[in-house]
Amino acid sequence: MRIASSGMSTPSPLLAFAASAVLAAGAAATSPDRARAEACPGSGASACPYVSSAIIGRRADGVLRFPEAVALGSQGDVYVADQLSYVVQKFSPTGVFETEWGSYGGGHGQFGPIGGLATDASGNVYVVDSSHNRIEKFDANGNFITSWGHTGSEVGQFRFFSSQDPTKPPGGGVAVGGDYVYVADSGNNRIERFNLDGGEAMAWGAKGSGPGQFSYPRGLAANSSEVVVADDDNHRIEKFDPAGAFQGAAGSRGSGPGQFAFPYGVSLDAAGNVYVADDLNHRVVKLSPQLGFLSAWGAFGSAPGQLAFPRALAADSLGFTFVADTANGRIEMFDPEGAVLGTFGVSGRSAGLFTAPRGLAGDPTGGLLASDTIGNRIESFAPTGAFAGAWYQAGGYARGFSGPAGISVDPHGSVFVADTGHSRIVRLWGDGTFLSEVGGPGGLGGATFSGAGSVAVAPASGWTYVADSNHNRLLGYGPEGWLRLRVGAGGGDGSAGSGPGEFNHPAAVALDSGGDIYIADRGNNRIVKLSPRGDVLAQWGSLGTGAAHFNSPSGVAVDAHQRTFVVDSLNNRIEVLDPGGRYLARWGLRGTAAGEFSQPTAIAIDCFGQVYVADTNNNRIERFSLAAGAASGCLPAGSWPPPLDVAPVLHVRLARRTGVLARRALALRVSCERGCKVLVTATLLPRAGRRSVRLIPLARSLPRTVPGHVRLRVGPSALRRLRRALGRRSGIFASVKIIAAGPTGRRTTLVRSYNVRR
Repeated sequence: MRIASSGMSTPSPLLAFAASAVLAAGAAATSPDRARAEACPGSGASACPYVSSAIIGRRADGVLRFPEAVALGSQGDVYVADQLSYVVQKFSPTGVFETEWGSYGGGHGQFGPIGGLATDASGNVYVVDSSHNRIEKFDANGNFITSWGHTGSEVGQFRFFSSQDPTKPPGGGVAVGGDYVYVADSGNNRIERFNLDGGEAMAWGAKGSGPGQFSYPRGLAANSSEVVVADDDNHRIEKFDPAGAFQGAAGSRGSGPGQFAFPYGVSLDAAGNVYVADDLNHRVVKLSPQLGFLSAWGAFGSAPGQLAFPRALAADSLGFTFVADTANGRIEMFDPEGAVLGTFGVSGRSAGLFTAPRGLAGDPTGGLLASDTIGNRIESFAPTGAFAGAWYQAGGYARGFSGPAGISVDPHGSVFVADTGHSRIVRLWGDGTFLSEVGGPGGLGGATFSGAGSVAVAPASGWTYVADSNHNRLLGYGPEGWLRLRVGAGGGDGSAGSGPGEFNHPAAVALDSGGDIYIADRGNNRIVKLSPRGDVLAQWGSLGTGAAHFNSPSGVAVDAHQRTFVVDSLNNRIEVLDPGGRYLARWGLRGTAAGEFSQPTAIAIDCFGQVYVADTNNNRIERFSLAAGAASGCLPAGSWPPPLDVAPVLHVRLARRTGVLARRALALRVSCERGCKVLVTATLLPRAGRRSVRLIPLARSLPRTVPGHVRLRVGPSALRRLRRALGRRSGIFASVKIIAAGPTGRRTTLVRSYNVRR
């Protein structure tokens, strides 16, 4: 605002940011409704820095991220827990979602990856919190009752082991039989027994393959007279009485009747029949009470009745089973004979959902790109937050992504992705087309990476900067993709340090409009500002919970007003600093409500000035509209990315080698990496002949990367000539020519020759 009579100019954006908080506070004092709207977690005595927020994705609400624990309640309700949602979810007997409880952490009612569930006759629920080596007990509605256990090998202690890697599922198992709780103490290779409140502990078993010994026991089932154990690494099922006396065993490694490949879960029906989740055989095995083989059902796949790495199941009294179809992210229901009855649950890999998102970037039109890190894909969203698509394919030395994290967008059309699991940075076009890569096992461009989870591109210079976290350095690449800058202790040789220009596991990198570099120096709990040449300009912060203090800062972004936004991960908040590093505002607390976080890791500011935060352990993205946002100007919808002005990349192969004359056509499969229009021509020449015949040309459009079937037909006269020339022979030489035109008119010509038969 300009006041002409006084010559006063518009206040600076920084003053506007502070003024907006004061004005909001004044409005709150006069309007109770306004006060409620502006209150937000973690803002302290100041007014809320944002005026509205939204959530993209779902924390739970029926979403399953590698379900690995199932139990049935006394009223038929189904309790399900998975590896990466950190909640217990309750469904009706028909699979309708009812409620959930829990969040990530080590407090009461919090969990890491969950390894097992059980219920007692009173409806209480017992949870194996594998990360924290404990059992938590709740009532049927999720109210915390008690917990017991911690890490160790004494009786009453556990070593479950746990990870957030779906290929390394959490250990542990739990079952209730009569008045006892039985726990599979996987890492200590034993079974522990407790009363229903965690007291009166006893244990049996030891490492081995003999009777009563175990090798990483997992699933358990029990009733008042017996305990059944899935002895995972011994590929067998063992049975005991409630005091631990060995009663029998069955199984060996294999896929035949009565064999198993890492039996993971086990359950009992009222008749004593045993049901086994046979993990790597992708099936359910049903055994008699004497552990004799009765039947098996399931095969690898995602169709109804198929399974992919089933790791838990629960049988009701009649033998109807609820099976955790782990890799498919669902629960399948079967009758006692193995006929599929239905499924429920929403896979965490569904469109618009996330599992541990760790990267964000806004595109020039106001859209959002987000890394679904465990889902190994990049998802895109419209400015409204609506799901717009996903990229599963990367290209280069590895076809897909592996743990993609940081993302950076070039306004000219490129997208850079930190493909962390493959230790590389991938450059794609804005439509997902692969362009180039640096890093990887061969160190393309001049360096290899370790834990490189963040990337930033400078639009003006075309330089790309990489936070090479485990090597404790910042790397800079010129526009041609060669290493030109290395910053860190020892000249960036991989050593950690805390002095000027040194880093301790730098987690994130961002750039301001002038090209200066901002690094979230996680291990040193500070933000470091560098010039484009790598000279230290400033550093801010230290360990703590106060203003401008950090605990493991994991993300950083700079808006159009030069304000620095820091993801203060272990303090579960966002802090805002002015260009000099002085504290302006903050928001966020540990939790699951709007404006709360669970170890957030990434941040992005779009062209509207909205702030996006990757709320990693809540498996969602939060979007905030600031009270004093810094819009940088958006391009019209649909204008980015521009058409990629390169020649089409074609792939062609024979669809069939035989039957050319019988089908009167030469069949090909043709794909175009960026989408194109093709004209296909071909000739056929009998191997012993002198004159070829032309096939009928074909023109068609091919969508991006989707293979198209091309059938070049043999005309009637050409067919007669071929038959006369071939006689009794069958060999034909086919010559194919494909001319492809891309969206910008660039052309590619491809010629291929094939030996086919009539």
